[in-house]
Amino acid sequence: MHRLPLPKLSHCLALASALLAGASAFAQSASGVTMSASELAPSGALLPSWNLSISGQWPSQCLPALNSVTLDGNDLRVDARAVLDLCEHRSTPFSIEVNPALALRRVTLPSGVYHVSFFAADGAQAQPKLRAFALVDRSASGAAALLPEAGFWSSDGGHRTLLSLELQDGQLSAALLSYDADGQPAWLFGSAPFDGRIAHVSMLRLSGGSTPFAPAAAVPRGDAAMTLDLQFSTSAHAQAWLSRLRGDGSLQLRALDISRLPLATSVDGSAWQGEWVLLNDAADSAQRLRLGQFVALDARHFRLTSADGAVVLDCEHALAPAGLPPQSCSLRLADGATDRFDSVAIGRMDGTDANGTAAHLLRVTP
Repeated sequence: MHRLPLPKLSHCLALASALLAGASAFAQSASGVTMSASELAPSGALLPSWNLSISGQWPSQCLPALNSVTLDGNDLRVDARAVLDLCEHRSTPFSIEVNPALALRRVTLPSGVYHVSFFAADGAQAQPKLRAFALVDRSASGAAALLPEAGFWSSDGGHRTLLSLELQDGQLSAALLSYDADGQPAWLFGSAPFDGRIAHVSMLRLSGGSTPFAPAAAVPRGDAAMTLDLQFSTSAHAQAWLSRLRGDGSLQLRALDISRLPLATSVDGSAWQGEWVLLNDAADSAQRLRLGQFVALDARHFRLTSADGAVVLDCEHALAPAGLPPQSCSLRLADGATDRFDSVAIGRMDGTDANGTAAHLLRVTP
């Protein structure tokens, strides 16, 4: 398996992190509009649990006012509109406060991660434009944290997007390997805090550096390029949104489905053969497993077993492109104990045993 040269990559990510130091902790879009969620303290009767604040600069003195709030699954859309047309064109601060549950005439909203889009129109007859996008994590307090696996991640479909992700000390670093409008390679870097499910990463395009053979190293310059929002469902699967500013002040948004990419000549279940260690949060000891026998059961299912057949790992792929990690795996041990892993990556699996205790399967060697 070939990896990126880590010293060079780490240096670039460190530089990107330094350039981003002091950025807002809230989700601020490229358009300068900030969205943040805050807890509402209950008093007396049961109240909806959170409030959404939207603020920024408006191009005129005809400020937008809240128009509607809609919810489709976890996609929350907030619409605002400036009802006046003839106003002086001068940048003016605006702020909108909305309680999503009350606006939707509900007592409360289900727990989960919400994909919040803010649309605003700059006149009574104007079409609304996307001004900001953010992820708001309202997961239940006991929801398990996820650990994104370090390495290359790829989007689905014919137009592939390749990212390199690495998590260290609560900071998620991202490198986007892309191309500019002229087809020349463009690498973008950024880092942001990661709370176990989501991250909001401001991506910088670095330029002005030197080649590895230059007699004197030049410090590259970082220019804001786009924003990367990530929501992880497992340690090897995530939804991603790339956004950048258009010339008219609106946002261009592209949604991606990304998965950890196995770098192996074989992309079937045999890529998960090797030595693994089974850990259980309720046990002090670890069990080493050698899963060296591979059988493809059908197009979506494969089985790995120990040499004597006493340990069996059955895995199932979702209806997705070949070569991506399985959707889930179940492990049966020699003593009959079972574990189920719903978060499956290349080098680790996370799940629970038959009693609901957290269990982890970590790869030691291929």
